[in-house]
Amino acid sequence: MQIKKIIILVLSFFFINTFVFANFEAEEKFVSNFADNAISILGNENLDINQKNLQFTDLVMSSIDMNLISKFVLSKYWNAASQEQRDVYVKAFEEYFISSYANKLDQYSGEKIVIVSSDAAKKFVIVKSNIVRDGADTLKIELDWRLLTRDGRTKIIDLSIEGISLIVAQREEFQSYLSNNNGNLDALINKLRSINNKN
Repeated sequence: MQIKKIIILVLSFFFINTFVFANFEAEEKFVSNFADNAISILGNENLDINQKNLQFTDLVMSSIDMNLISKFVLSKYWNAASQEQRDVYVKAFEEYFISSYANKLDQYSGEKIVIVSSDAAKKFVIVKSNIVRDGADTLKIELDWRLLTRDGRTKIIDLSIEGISLIVAQREEFQSYLSNNNGNLDALINKLRSINNKN
């Protein structure tokens, strides 16, 4: 009887960990596919910068939980905002977010993403990877992806470069601006629109 219990425990442990591994494997595959698609766009010499911009925007918008990120970076000011302010802010933030990365598209020079490992972090999965470039100017940068799966859909909710969270850094920037402007969300929205119009 004791042996039977031990066998059941061992099998249960095996299946639980197989299930977890399968989840992590799926998250790693998601990151790998995203990176492959991004690299395919950036490295396609048949596309001009505008075409790359449009395709990269579509890829990002389909892979990132923009609504969650929008709320996170606004923090406590989200709850105080009217529905109209929220709608206008999210639209302005999306344009700002996309243009921030789209402006860097022409800086691509053959880098690749190599998946290193993955681990659970409460309800999230962290996929660790390296940005690498071989050759005379060897490059290796640590890039961690924070992923959230809800209703069967996996989305990117944060990126950390060399341990620095891009979303946390963005939130600190917005919070500082709002704090210095008496919490005026309309002022932040106008600032984002001004930046978007320059890009």
